Amino acid sequence: MLFGPVRLISKLLSLVVFAAVVYVVVCGVQVVNASRLSTAPDSVRPAAAIVVLAEPVAKADRTDLTARLRHAALLYRSNRAPKVLLTWYPPSAGEVGSLSYDTSWLEAHGVVSSALVAREAPNAVVALSKAAKLFDRRDSGVIVVTDAIDALWTQGAGSADGLTLQVSPPPSSKKFVFDEIGPLLREATGVAVGRVFGFGRAAWAAY
Repeated sequence: MLFGPVRLISKLLSLVVFAAVVYVVVCGVQVVNASRLSTAPDSVRPAAAIVVLAEPVAKADRTDLTARLRHAALLYRSNRAPKVLLTWYPPSAGEVGSLSYDTSWLEAHGVVSSALVAREAPNAVVALSKAAKLFDRRDSGVIVVTDAIDALWTQGAGSADGLTLQVSPPPSSKKFVFDEIGPLLREATGVAVGRVFGFGRAAWAAY
């Protein structure tokens, strides 16, 4: 008789774990589908601002960051939005700051200084929240420049803040799914956790 409740609890735990695994797999499929976005400027509607999400920059390697800036400049020159919001955070040990690089790069590629706005944000959740307070308009919202694999998480986090957004990824961020299993797992679990517990608890999923 003693082992009856133990077996029941064990079965319930197994079902919970199985359900969680299935849910993460479903989220993973949705992440892949959401990443299949066009990178063409005319694939997004005109908006109040273009938001460039910051990412950790290790030493001198700014390849991915530059790709985001290049795409933001293209969107701006294509008249998708009159403002560009740069989100940034003070660098940690082993990293270098990027704000001065961001602004000088964009100004050198056709974005006038008066169109640039910068806000410090420790993660993408805070960045999207600040974008909502600064620029959100129900009829236009913002265009967020981030990697294609981050699209679903970004949409969820922005919606949780009441932000109307479109994601426009740099062309170089669109990769074959089997080439980025790590980011896919990160995004799938981030979306799963965000939907259940809130995206503020899954800020690690996007950068």
